[in-house]
Amino acid sequence: MENLPEELQAAIIELQRDHEGFEFHPVGANGYLVFAKNRISGADVAVKFYYGAPGERRHDEPRLLASIRSPNVLRIIDARNLSDEWAFFLTPRCADGDLDLLISASPSAVQAIDVALGICTGASAIHANGLIHRDLKPANIVCDEGIPLIADFGSVRQLIEGETDLPASGHSALYRPPESFETRRYAASGDIYQIGLVTYQLLGGTLPYSPFEYFKTSDHREYSKIVDDFDKSQFEDGVIHRRAASGTLMKFNSLPPWVGVGAKNALRDMTHFNIDKRLRSMADVAAVLTRIRADIADWRWVGDIARLERNDRVIELRPIGDGIFEPMQAKGGSFRRIPAQANGLLKDLVSQVS
Repeated sequence: MENLPEELQAAIIELQRDHEGFEFHPVGANGYLVFAKNRISGADVAVKFYYGAPGERRHDEPRLLASIRSPNVLRIIDARNLSDEWAFFLTPRCADGDLDLLISASPSAVQAIDVALGICTGASAIHANGLIHRDLKPANIVCDEGIPLIADFGSVRQLIEGETDLPASGHSALYRPPESFETRRYAASGDIYQIGLVTYQLLGGTLPYSPFEYFKTSDHREYSKIVDDFDKSQFEDGVIHRRAASGTLMKFNSLPPWVGVGAKNALRDMTHFNIDKRLRSMADVAAVLTRIRADIADWRWVGDIARLERNDRVIELRPIGDGIFEPMQAKGGSFRRIPAQANGLLKDLVSQVS
């Protein structure tokens, strides 16, 4: 705490009258995130301290958060000005963490779609207020008891009346729609693109966060000759751009076999590199995801075992080596081999026992 600016130290001393258990986390270059517990209610809260020069845009994030009423947008509890440079706002702390944690836990197929639908609901409320988010990625979406909440409004901007796009955000090249690299502009369809990428991740698709994972051999050779850090960053973004613009950023063969052709086509429609061929609205996205939910079997990964829970029956496809899986089931007791079902490849067994 002694390393914090004086204004923040004074604010925390005041907050300590009603809060305890403070945990401090830096947030980028211009802020701090503090977790605490209210002494009276016992509620866990998050306090975001942010820095900015005086001006009409300085308090955009808390103001915009407070303007949205949606079960899938994080709500503001309080906001205070500390000085000409520092301010903070309070929100509930979401103990489930951000979406990266959920993705790493391998949610079931239905849970993945439900989370994606919740994000659509939040984004739809944002768009209904004439706003565009521009930075919908797992780190900016938190979960509270399984419910996704769009939490970071630092990149949200208001559309000018009569306009359909605005300047692109410079954040998160990996999630930037291809047209934003080219035009430096960003429309509501960019949010659809980003939700498509997040849905792909939720369903088990791989999307490495290291730009080097997208390099070709020639890219590595050229990159090794670059000295300036800014030029390196620009080169990395360029590699991501080429992948996004050619529709090769995602590897659809990394999705588990229970994600069928219809779901893959829907993901392609959400993330199409041609903005004119992308789904048009959040309502379109929600309708497509709802159809997928009705059709998809609720498989999930439990370690390296594929597991399906259906009514009183649990099916597990267990790896036994060389890409072959053994089909097992349990009905209220121990697991036994599924009668008359041979061992086989995962994709074949998923199709046969679903």
